[in-house]
Amino acid sequence: MKKILRFLLIVVLLSSPRMPLHAASADEGEKSALTLRANALQKENVRESLKYLTSHLHLAKNDIEKRSVLYYTACLQETLGQFVAAASSYAQAAAIEADNAQGMPAASNAELYLYAARSSLEACDFQGADSYLDTAPVNSSTDERLIAQKRLLSAWSALCKAGDYKEAKGVVANLEEFEQNPSLKDIRCEVLFTLWYITDDSKWSEMLTKDYPHSPEASIAGGNGVVMAMPFWYFMPRAALYDNDGTPGTSVAEKQESSPAQAKVPEPAPASKQAAPISNTASRESPKPSSVREQIGFFREKENAQKLIERAATSGFSAYYYTETRPSGIEYYVVVVDEDEGGSMGKKLRNAGFDCYPIKD
Repeated sequence: MKKILRFLLIVVLLSSPRMPLHAASADEGEKSALTLRANALQKENVRESLKYLTSHLHLAKNDIEKRSVLYYTACLQETLGQFVAAASSYAQAAAIEADNAQGMPAASNAELYLYAARSSLEACDFQGADSYLDTAPVNSSTDERLIAQKRLLSAWSALCKAGDYKEAKGVVANLEEFEQNPSLKDIRCEVLFTLWYITDDSKWSEMLTKDYPHSPEASIAGGNGVVMAMPFWYFMPRAALYDNDGTPGTSVAEKQESSPAQAKVPEPAPASKQAAPISNTASRESPKPSSVREQIGFFREKENAQKLIERAATSGFSAYYYTETRPSGIEYYVVVVDEDEGGSMGKKLRNAGFDCYPIKD
């Protein structure tokens, strides 16, 4: 599979071509992975295909076929955004010591564990990602491509676990070394993008545009695309949201201009039963909750959510947060802005320099 990590930026297609469809057998006996996949592809949509595979996994006639069915199932789960389930399926496949089934997508156990780590990152389960990375049999004798992928996934996990930008500077230094390391050339595009995204330094976007002009990373850095809609990227402590000492503060762009007067933060409408306003200073009536909102931040620290809301207020946006508890038990603060009647809030936010993506109730 090319560019394993590219899924974190754009929607990925399945790693293998569609096989010719075969008639589903009425026989519920043992089946090959190829037959199970062909039967699954006859279903009306991807969700039905996935339902078929999970309910018929027990029909795989041996470990080789079961491993391949689990791998293909994980691909579908990841495509549908079922990242926790995908990580589990990848890991189950990786735990089976068997070859790849004939005619099915091929992957080593090391690759499957890396895929599990990737899916865990997408689910914001960083401890799970680290566990899979530790389990992946990647060492000095492994293909350089897998070594590079493991190092980048490890760096991403470390960035997401950093409490603030100051804590992330060591990881940034490592990424700068990655960029210079010829043996890590397979991840250089992703490294450049990450450095630009974290540091807000235009030199990285310039290198990205020059060396990888047709990549989705270059498109995003150039303002012609947006990061894929998943909270993963919002965990990374970006320099644009921090002062030089690593504490939450004004953005780099704001520091280059005269600072506007600090605006009062309007009282937000609750996003859900868990929603909570940052400030009660406003006197206007709160609007009704919107069924569609643009997410502009995702934080572990309430103070960081407050800073982003204040920054949004200076640009004229009524942002607020609500809390969300992950499977790990950790509570996070989701910063959002309600969609407007014309459905153009996302464009307005991006034009004002805010990364965002829509979320629906």
